[in-house]
Amino acid sequence: MAVSKESLEMAIDFEREGYDYYTDHKVDAPNPFVEKVLDRLAERELEHIDAIKEIVEGKKVADVEFDTVDIEQTTKDIFNEFSKSEQEGWKDEKVTVYDHAIELEEKLAGLYRDLAGETEDEEEKEFFTALMQEEDKHFETLQNVFYYLTDHERWMAESEGEVWGWMNT
Repeated sequence: MAVSKESLEMAIDFEREGYDYYTDHKVDAPNPFVEKVLDRLAERELEHIDAIKEIVEGKKVADVEFDTVDIEQTTKDIFNEFSKSEQEGWKDEKVTVYDHAIELEEKLAGLYRDLAGETEDEEEKEFFTALMQEEDKHFETLQNVFYYLTDHERWMAESEGEVWGWMNT
């Protein structure tokens, strides 16, 4: 295997840290939207752990089932479960849970970028690149939700209010 078992174990540890963080903090979420987003991110981290464990156990990357998820669409679907009046009440909330979550996603994306660069095996490279891209999307999602909830005017003034404009309809 081109990527060491130690690197894969480190990836599992980081994913577990993310899962634990999301699971621990969703119970104290300031609103049901944040709770559901954190729950969905926790589910994804578990799926990542399972996929990486299969590789550690000797399964070929090509034989590992791993589906990427459009986390923006998932977040949009969650957001749209709530009424406009509920959504309005979330603006300008102080949501500190996102600070550490954003750091975790950055750390995971960086790890997968490094692992993709370490391996010469094309299947491994594709797998770690897919994980990196998913973690980048998690980061983007957290960042957008964080700014939407904590500094709505700034969020609207920046391009994210246009890119993720569905949050403001």
